[in-house]
Amino acid sequence: MSAARKEKKKNKKQPTSSNTEANSSKLWPDLPKKLIYLIERQPSLCQAIFSRGVTKSWKIKPNKCNSNSTLPWLQLAIDDHEIANNYNKQPHTFNITFKRDCIWYWYRDSRPPEKLHVLGCSHGIIVSKQVPNYFNPAPNYVLRDATDDGGWYLPLWDIKHPLIYTSSSSKPSYQNKCVVIVLTGITSPAFAFYRMWGETREWMKKDSAIVDPRCSDPNGRSNLLRFTNGIWFKEKLFALSLQGTLAVIEEDIDSDVRITTLSKKRAVPSVSSMHFRECLIESEGKVLLVFLISRNSIKIVDYVEVYQLNTTKLTWIKKESIGDVTLFLGTNCCMSVSASRVGCRRNCICFTSKINDGWWIYDMQTGTISHGWSDSAIWIEEALLE
Repeated sequence: MSAARKEKKKNKKQPTSSNTEANSSKLWPDLPKKLIYLIERQPSLCQAIFSRGVTKSWKIKPNKCNSNSTLPWLQLAIDDHEIANNYNKQPHTFNITFKRDCIWYWYRDSRPPEKLHVLGCSHGIIVSKQVPNYFNPAPNYVLRDATDDGGWYLPLWDIKHPLIYTSSSSKPSYQNKCVVIVLTGITSPAFAFYRMWGETREWMKKDSAIVDPRCSDPNGRSNLLRFTNGIWFKEKLFALSLQGTLAVIEEDIDSDVRITTLSKKRAVPSVSSMHFRECLIESEGKVLLVFLISRNSIKIVDYVEVYQLNTTKLTWIKKESIGDVTLFLGTNCCMSVSASRVGCRRNCICFTSKINDGWWIYDMQTGTISHGWSDSAIWIEEALLE
């Protein structure tokens, strides 16, 4: 075989760089197609999209845990460690093409969908790291409106620190004093914040100095608070630690952002499990915590629990029903919608699994989980948003 034919055969087997890049990207937000269609025509629905949750597993043996605790030590699951360390390397393709008065934004016909490193979302604002290109060779962290091309640049982030959660307190404007917070999942720094209106053009990093109440070894840094999840609500960040302690992070009278209160009880499922995924989401003016629980196999979610936060007492109240609400929990985001408004099944939690394709539906009325197989199983009528 000639050298030219060998080279041709070799090139035929190897994917091109463009194909490799296309295959490496994932759609964001990861939501059912019909819901994406509705968001395209009603951009205000973007306000209900939040960052994804994390997966936690139980260690076989407690690691210097409080002897009074009835539950063992928690750790991040392997897949979420990978997300924490490599999130900045995983591109996402923006999955929404907004339409207003017959004018298409994100001109899909004139340019390919934009690839972004989506790091978080709240209040319709996306925190992302742009993929370097010809016009922008240096990657920048930006705060951008999901419905607009405009954005606000953030200070450079130290890549040696992981980034598990990030979001803004509000949409940046001259009237809103927007604060962006990053949770790292480690103790130094435990979190960092940036004031969009301030004169300081750098991240203000805060180390953890508080021992997690679920453990009792004051000399072990591994027992300090490590935050893995959070949600902005009424100008406060409610952050969950790795061990399930809820902390309130807010700005004090000295304009410093710090931890002001800790919960007395642990936020964990009420049933034993191998591991679980937790999602914090705002729904109809309330903060909900959803657990997707794997009791018998790490590959299967076989139980779901929903709790509502009492923001005054910092306690969790188990919900037996969410009424005319449907929660969507994708692999990279979560969303709460009015079921009657969008025409989907009510009182349900729809979620995806990294192992199995398609959407699964947990019916809170019957307590059963069924495989949707297709988006059509989620919807019961034509959407009312047109």
